[in-house]
Formats: sequence, C-alpha cells, structure tokens
Amino acid sequence: MLLPIRPLDYELSAPGDLPAGEGSRAARVLVRWHGVPLSVMQVPVVGGKVRAGDVGYRVMARLQARIGREMARRALLGDGVTAPPEVRDHGPDPQPSAALPTISVAVCTRDRPDDMAKCLASLAALRVAPLEVIVVDNAPATDATERLVKEHFPQFRYVREETPGLDHARNRAIAEARGEIIAYTDDDVMVDPGWVDALARVFGEDPAVGLVTGLIEPAELETEAQALFERYGGFGRGCFRSYLQSLPGAPMPWNLVGAGQLGAGANMAIRRSLFDEIGWFDPALDVGTPTLGGGDHEIFFRCVRSGMLCLYEPTAVVRHRHRRTMQELSKLLYSYGHATRCFFEREAAEFPPDRPGIRKLIRWWWRHWAWERWKRSLWAPSWFPRQLVTREIKGYLDGIGGYRRARVKIVADESKRPDTFKIPPADGKQELCRTGLVVVDIAEPLRVLHEGLAKDSLEVLVQWRGKPLGRITLRSLGKAVVPSRLADEISRVLWWDVVTLGSADPAIAWSRQLAQLQDVIHPARPEDAGAEDAAGVSVIVATCDRPEDLRRCLTSLFALETSRRLQVIVVDNRPGLPGIREVLRDFPQVELVEEHRPGSSYARNAGIAAAREEIVVMTDDDMVVSPGWLEQLVKPLERADVAAVSGHTLPASLESEAEVEFEAYGGFGRGYQVREFDEYWFHRWKRRAVPTWQLGGTGNLAFRRSLSADPRVGPFEECLGAGVPAGVGEDTLWFYRILRAGHVVVYEPAAVAWHHHRVTREGLRRQLLAYSKGHVAYHLVTLMKFGDKRALVRILFELPQSMFSRAWDRLRGRSRYPWRLLAIEAYGMLAGPWSLWQSMRHVRKHGPGARPAGHSPDPA
Repeated sequence: MLLPIRPLDYELSAPGDLPAGEGSRAARVLVRWHGVPLSVMQVPVVGGKVRAGDVGYRVMARLQARIGREMARRALLGDGVTAPPEVRDHGPDPQPSAALPTISVAVCTRDRPDDMAKCLASLAALRVAPLEVIVVDNAPATDATERLVKEHFPQFRYVREETPGLDHARNRAIAEARGEIIAYTDDDVMVDPGWVDALARVFGEDPAVGLVTGLIEPAELETEAQALFERYGGFGRGCFRSYLQSLPGAPMPWNLVGAGQLGAGANMAIRRSLFDEIGWFDPALDVGTPTLGGGDHEIFFRCVRSGMLCLYEPTAVVRHRHRRTMQELSKLLYSYGHATRCFFEREAAEFPPDRPGIRKLIRWWWRHWAWERWKRSLWAPSWFPRQLVTREIKGYLDGIGGYRRARVKIVADESKRPDTFKIPPADGKQELCRTGLVVVDIAEPLRVLHEGLAKDSLEVLVQWRGKPLGRITLRSLGKAVVPSRLADEISRVLWWDVVTLGSADPAIAWSRQLAQLQDVIHPARPEDAGAEDAAGVSVIVATCDRPEDLRRCLTSLFALETSRRLQVIVVDNRPGLPGIREVLRDFPQVELVEEHRPGSSYARNAGIAAAREEIVVMTDDDMVVSPGWLEQLVKPLERADVAAVSGHTLPASLESEAEVEFEAYGGFGRGYQVREFDEYWFHRWKRRAVPTWQLGGTGNLAFRRSLSADPRVGPFEECLGAGVPAGVGEDTLWFYRILRAGHVVVYEPAAVAWHHHRVTREGLRRQLLAYSKGHVAYHLVTLMKFGDKRALVRILFELPQSMFSRAWDRLRGRSRYPWRLLAIEAYGMLAGPWSLWQSMRHVRKHGPGARPAGHSPDPA
C-alpha cells in the first residue's frame, strides 16, 4: 500500500505547485474550482511537491464533463444566459441577496483534548463566524476539555452533559442552541474555512431543506488502517450535489430507507424547528449502548421521512482523522455492522408501513454489500482483509435484538422518549403521479417553480430564447423548486447544450473552451533539476554464454547519452566459459558477477545484490538500447509514487520466418502510449487474473533498488525464469508484487530498446514452450503464495477458451498463426504445473540466491 499519502486542496483558479513534504509518496488532492469540489484524485509527489502540471493533466483527462456541468450550473445561477459561458469568465457563485439563517455549531466530545484543540482551532478560522459554537463535554473524566475551552477559546461556549452517550450530548446541544440551524461535527474533525458559509447558503436558498450533510475527506492517510477505511468506502459521498425527499406520511421506498447515502454525523446540519416534528436523537442508538451506534443515520431517516428536502452538499467540507490501527478499524467495522442491524430493527418497529422497504434494503445489504465484499476478499485477499469484512458481518449478526435491549436499558419509560416522531401517517387520500409541464427559458434568470407545490413531479422543458434544448423531470413532492436546485438538475442533464449555446458547431465551441481551460490550469513550470542532481544508475545485464550478443549490448550501453553516474554489472549465469571474459576485456569499466546457480532469476538477484546506485536498470544480452533510452526510462522515477518503469521493446530485425512468427505471437512491444498501473488498476480485476503481462518485461526495466528490501516485493522468484523447468514468469510475478504492495508502475514507450528475436524455428519453439509453462506457473504461484483465486479462472477457463478461439479462427481462415505453435503453447500450458514442481525442487536443491545486505525475508 502506497503510504503515506498527503491530503491536499488544489484550487484550479489559482494553479501552482503545492508542498507535500519529503516523506509523502503521493497526494490525495481535492480539486476545486472557485471553491466548488470537482473531484478527488491521487497525484504523484515529485521533489516533495505536487506539480500543477500533474494535476492539470489529470483534470483534462478525467474531468471535462464535470467542468462542463459546473460551467453550466454557474451560468444558470446568473442573470440569464445571454451567450455561451466562457471558462475565463467563470467565478464564484453569486452572493445571496437575502439574509442567511443563523447557525449554532455543536461539537460533542469526551476526554480527547488534543483532538479537540485542532477542531476548535479550525472553527476559530472560519471565514463566516457562526452565531455560536457550543462544546458539549459528555461525562468527562477530567476537566482538560473545560480548561482548553476557557483558556484558549473563550469565544466558544462550554456545556457539560453528565449523562454518557453521544446522542445525549447531541440532544443537549438542541436544548442549548439559539440558532435557526444546528450544525454538528466531531472532535476528531477539522472544518474547512468555508464550512459554515456553505451550510448557511443552502438553507437560505431553499426553505424546504431540513437536513444538509457535506463532504468528509480524510485529514491524514499515514497508516494501513486509514487507507483501508477509505478503500472500504470512507465517509465521503463524492463531489456531486444530491437530493433525497419522500412523500410526507407515505411508506418509504427502500432506496430512501438507507439514509447513510447522505454521509455521516461528523458533518450534518438540521433546522432547529424540524426537531419539533421528528423528535430528537434516539439515545438507544448510541456508542456505549447495546446498539453500538447509528444515531446519525437514524436521524437522517426521520428527516427524509418528514418530507423535508435532504441535501448532500459537497462544498461543505470537513476533514476527519480516521482510526490509525488495524485493531481500531476492526472494532469500528464490527460496530458498523451491529448498528446497521439495530437501525433496521428500530425503524421496522417504529414505522410498520415501511417494513416492505426495510426488508428489501436488508436483502440489498446482504447481497450487494456484505456478500459481494466477502466474495471479493475471497478471490483477491489483497484488496481488503477478509477478517475485516467478516467482522462487519459478525457485528450485523450479533446485533439481532440489540435495539430492544438498548431501549429497555436507556429509556424504559416510553413517555420520556425524546425521539418521538410526530408527523401523522398518510390518510390514503394523496394523489400520486400528478405531473405538470413547466417551460423555463434560461435566457431569463431562473425563477422559483411554485408549480411544484401542487404536483408530485414536474416536466421542465428547457429552452433558450424560444429554442428547445431538452426536457428534464423533477420530483417536487409538493415543494416549490428553487433556482439553485433547478440549475443543478439542468446542468446535470443538459450541460452540453448550455455550454455550447447557439454554436453552429458545438464540438468546435467546446474545443475552444478546453483550450482556454488548458491556459488556466497549466502555468509555466520551472525547469527540472540538472544532470548534476540526477540519481546514479546501476545497469544489470544477465548473460548465459552468448558473448557476441553481450558485446553488441555493451557497445550500445556505453553509447548512451547521459551524464549520470553509471555502474554496469554483467552477471554471468554460466561462468567458467572463456567467451564472456574475453568480451569484458574490451569493457574494463564493467563489473563481473558470477552466478553458478542456473536460472535468470538467480542471475538478476545476484546483480541487484551487487548494485550500489539508487536506481537499478535491467536489460538482456540480446538487446540493443537507443542513445536516449536510459534517460527516458528513469525519468518517471522522479515521482515518489513510481517504483518501476518498463520501456518499449521493438524487434531488431524481421528477416527470418521465426522472427515474424514471434511478432505474430505478440512480441515484446506494449504500445505507443504512456500507461500507468497502480493499486486501483490491480484491484479492478474482481474475477479475472491481474494481467501483469501487459506491463512489459525485465529486458527493458528500471526500478528503485529499495524494492528488493521491501518484504512485500523482495527479490525475483527463483522458481520462475529462463534456465529453470518452469520457464519464464518471474517478471510478471514481480510486477504483481509491486502493484499488490501499492506501488505504481509506468510504461514509457519513449524508452526504446531493440530485441534480437530467435531466428530459427527450433529456438522459437523452445521460447514459446517456456512462455506457456511460465505463464501457468506464474498463476499457480499467485494462488499458493497470496491466495489469489483469480488464478484458477485464468488457468481453468480463460486459457482454454483462448486456445479454442484461436484454433477456431485458424480453422475458418481468419488467422494464419501456425498450427505447430498453437500445439506448442497448448502443451506448455498442460506442462506448467509439473514444470513448477520441478522448479521448486530445483530451488530447494540450490538454495536461495544472493540478497542485498539487510534484506528482509521473502514475502509469503
């Protein structure tokens, strides 16, 4: 796993490099445009900083549609769209004309003064101060929090709640608050400077909004537990605004019952008056009770059920400090499963009409949440530890009856319950599916659609100066639709039509917008460090009694255009023969390492053990490199997150039939586009084996020497590779380990090397036989060492299907690939398991190969 990762904010309207710290491997960047979050992306750290160009490249590659939607939304909020919006004219949202509601901020805490100090410091730095900040100290064991508030933050109000329980503290905040809105956050949270402003704006724009939640980003990603929590789902709900609303008093549909889709209680705000109708927080759904939590999601459910509009607003940003240890994460996931079951029990008991929807949501939880995650952890254990998935499922099963026990223990007297829902059920007379047609001309300022007060939904025909642009459907459910929501919905569906308004050729108009965006987000960057600052390189060439090939390879290496410090190592994997030493007399700079144990992996590991430089580069004796090869190959390693780089390998000649047939087989080239492979790519393959053979090979490879000392990566697997019965596969397994450990591998096509293929049919036959055996052996190793059951899919299904398909194409004349080569590949696949067993005996006989000083044991 690639750690540590530095969370950062990046503003597109003021681009520039961001300091990320020398220890950071990558950055989790929240990209904003005039304060509006567009996306969260992982960006490399180069020289201790995040470069503006790296952010801009990813913005242009991934966020064009998102930027178009934001341009359209902002244009629709103005005084009417009179012309197509321009990137250069894009700015912050207009200031609200009406007075904003008052906000009381409540922070509930218990004996965490260090975290509390950071939280209160962020609240003191808000751009728009709330009416008040209330610190609710819940049954504290010491007076540390009280002293912190009174001595360092006297502008905030300290309240002590003696009854233990988070929901008791939240209810005390309701009783103490004077503002129209009560905004809740936690003591392990740091709020964004614009947090209160964003919440107040949303409530001020729409009186129908009863609940607002916001984006919760991690404050740090330094430990495996913190990164795994984000991989599991985290607290964030993305950068798109979303609305939830139900028909008051009517049974809740199943997709609204799970109100956790709105976010979490660390970032929520509720109208003070709404509590009078839906009740206060339920103290029986609380940490420290038999339910282990769930009070925030339960209040979300009642807010949605009230018929008030509930909104997820990503501009209201906070950062949460996740649990740092695996033990804490395991306990947290257990409590999540437990509280989920108790939440279902509570709502089924309190709202009998909602039971069909609750039962459907329970089925969804088992099938799409629990079962799918458990299966994925079974097939690919490296994605997420199975024991953590199991802990959540166990918590769910243990939660049966938990709410009833908590109710008896916490509030046995029903007349004293603070969470009574006071909105009466539906009387059955509501007329549903009433639809009205509304025409909106965006050349005029958007108006409030009061037609929604009497309608279940609205069909909105959007036009510009009488020209229809499209139609959208809005669920109004008896509420007026305010301009901000209308702008959201139009821009979500019709952003292209709004941005390219009136253009004779919309594609050209959008291209001009993108050109403007390029100018905005790509500022000039200082030149890279000179060659005197460049890292040294150890070049390893493994050879096995091919002196003339070695001479040709070394000649090309010493013609490289580089001023880096070079250590050239030749590893002789068949020492004692005179040819190699004769060649090396002409290259006195070369260091010779003799490896008597047969096998290319033994040879490569011996070369790594002898390497002294920070970067290690590998090539083979049958390769010839281009003059600029080395600099192109090692350049991506400037990034802190990149651990290895493979280059583009082309045929040195295509004069013999065997050479042509090898290229028809697939050759060594991997295309002409730069590609990045990371842990997200690695985990994308849920039921299929990870195709690490797409990354390249060891004949054209650069990597950090520190990988050999990383216990998650380690040396090359010595039971795989040329020279042992299993044949090849050591490079694909090594790539597998690199990606599994969370590192990044880059394929750089500009790093060109030329390979001299086998020129005889017999040589090609042996080569393809080794490739087929090695491919199967590689998958068996991933199954045995890492429990990756996707290997079985590849061996038992994909490979036979591929062979059958290729044979069928040959029969029908669609392919000219020789039958003899297909037969060799099929035989090699069948021989793979036996060959791997022989290779494992070979390694037991010869023992482990050379290892660098201080090397950790090989990963299991």
